[in-house]
Amino acid sequence: MAFKLNGKNYPLWSRLMKVAIGGRRGYSHIVDEPPEPNSKGYRDWEETDLVIFSWIIDNIEHDIIADFAHHQTSKALWDNLRITFESKADSFHIYDLEDKVLYIRQGNLDLETYYRRIHGLWINVDRSQKQPVTCCDKGIKQFRDFTSEKRLFKFLTGLNLEYNAIRRDILKLEPYPSVEEAYALVKKEATRCKIMSLASSSPIGDATGVGSTDTSSGEIGYGFGAQRDRPNRNGPQRPPPAGAAAHQAGGKPDKSK
Repeated sequence: MAFKLNGKNYPLWSRLMKVAIGGRRGYSHIVDEPPEPNSKGYRDWEETDLVIFSWIIDNIEHDIIADFAHHQTSKALWDNLRITFESKADSFHIYDLEDKVLYIRQGNLDLETYYRRIHGLWINVDRSQKQPVTCCDKGIKQFRDFTSEKRLFKFLTGLNLEYNAIRRDILKLEPYPSVEEAYALVKKEATRCKIMSLASSSPIGDATGVGSTDTSSGEIGYGFGAQRDRPNRNGPQRPPPAGAAAHQAGGKPDKSK
């Protein structure tokens, strides 16, 4: 995988390993009990299990491999990794994540980077601590709705002042949107403001029709930001020949000159 198990990244590592092993039809080797050594088909099962065992070992950092390589089956190895790294939550790690979430602000970050960072912190928080509500489906849903609302407020408060208008519009919605939906609305508003600011600083058109929306010539136009930079495809203009202006106006050239 892109990274190996180092003892601190078990939640994400185990998830990706499950996907990799399951995608190769080997998931049963880490969840089901192995067959008896003398049972029919054991040799074929063992050969497959050794392959899966090697996949897991190859994705563990070298300095901790020796603590786990002695296991005889993939399931025994997998279970021991879970007991070692998942059963005890690292309170200092969770504290650090929550502290970063609390104080993160957009600041000099662009909108996409701000959202990606705060969303990544929330994912790590969810992976690092167990679900506190287990009583029933209704209770779990209520907790998730409560958490979603808190995270929406956090995302909005971290935005820069330029998003005050869309922030107020989002808070007026009933029910509140998810953080993902709110981000989509803010991004749409940011795009609109960017386009309109370009439009306000660009010419709409002139007497020659350059930059206008007239499509009679078969051309669509250049858009807000590029109108001022439209190239002259006819090259530099040459002065008209002598007498041309008078001829176009319906007059006659002065032969006395």
